[in-house]
Amino acid sequence: MKTLVNIVTSEDPLAAYLFIRERFQPGDSLLFVSERREAFMIPRIVQMLGIHDEMADRVIFEHDGDAIVYERICRQVITHLDLLHHYEVNLAGGSRYVALAVRQVFSQFDSTFYYTQTRENTIVSTIYDDSIYDDDDMLYPINYRATLAEYFELHGLRHDLASPGHTPIRDARYDTRLFNYFSKGSLNDSDHQVLYLLREHYRGEHRPLHISRLVSTGCYRRPPVHGLLHFFENIDFKPSQKDILSHEEVEYLTGGWFEEYVYHLMKRLVNPQDIACGVHIARPGTRHDNELDVVFVKANTLYVIECKTGVDTNRMFNEIVYKACALKDALLGIGCYSYIFSLKKDPDRSLAKIASMMDITFCSHEVLSAAKQMHKVVARMRFLSHEN
Repeated sequence: MKTLVNIVTSEDPLAAYLFIRERFQPGDSLLFVSERREAFMIPRIVQMLGIHDEMADRVIFEHDGDAIVYERICRQVITHLDLLHHYEVNLAGGSRYVALAVRQVFSQFDSTFYYTQTRENTIVSTIYDDSIYDDDDMLYPINYRATLAEYFELHGLRHDLASPGHTPIRDARYDTRLFNYFSKGSLNDSDHQVLYLLREHYRGEHRPLHISRLVSTGCYRRPPVHGLLHFFENIDFKPSQKDILSHEEVEYLTGGWFEEYVYHLMKRLVNPQDIACGVHIARPGTRHDNELDVVFVKANTLYVIECKTGVDTNRMFNEIVYKACALKDALLGIGCYSYIFSLKKDPDRSLAKIASMMDITFCSHEVLSAAKQMHKVVARMRFLSHEN
């Protein structure tokens, strides 16, 4: 019999999940090693794998100190082992101390040792012996590709991916046309006023807006948007329904178009396995949620892009950077890369440097408007994914 062994940690649950996805075969069993505070991860992983719970054995360090005393670790693990079993042991996850103890115990049994390197999308098979010049370490690419839903659920996040509204409402050609119009500074004062009024007074309105009334007197006791028809003419915008401006179209005109542009750009240049825009995520039991403007997964690596058509002040930029950093650290795990795409100009790259210090990549107007610069960003994304 074969048993897959994983040290479970909430910091990098992807390591155990991908290892099982790659190595599990019908008839195999599972063994999880975990500290008490991390044990909640085990039923989550088992459920996502669709494996019966009785097939998953557990070694839980219940008492304080159990996971930092070598002999205690060894004694607890060895009681779960059988000389007739073959063990495939994934040493990724948990503390280095636990991994060392686990390796020592399993070295007394019929075991093969692995290390799942999620950043490189690779599983390394290693023979721990005194011979270091025979090149017997084997590297296996991880072929399984997790979806966005799997990534979020593995990290214990609620999401709304099953609901509509996470794909563009306009095609890539029109989004590119708007990008060119906005990025080249073609908006006049009337256009800016239209966008201001829509953003301030109508962006959160879910009821349909009658355009004729919106232009003349305003809707729902809110100010009129007199220059709206000229704005539509300038950007060649046609509402999907005659004389009706929908909630989705207001969102689109007041910044959603930029998210769609980035969505189409990433889909074309990066070719992710799964991509969505406007996704809300939250911890279970909390009322506050976070919106991810554009999010995609490429070869089990998560990319989150905050899209901002404009950033008025350096203070506002700093707030955006801190928010992106906090979101990554608190919710999305170590296998995530964060970006800010904006039409704000950054000629001396001072804003890019601020973002870089927080491990965030900032793509300014200069980067987005230059194909050569944008291709450098995309090439880096593809490199970080370690696509096979």
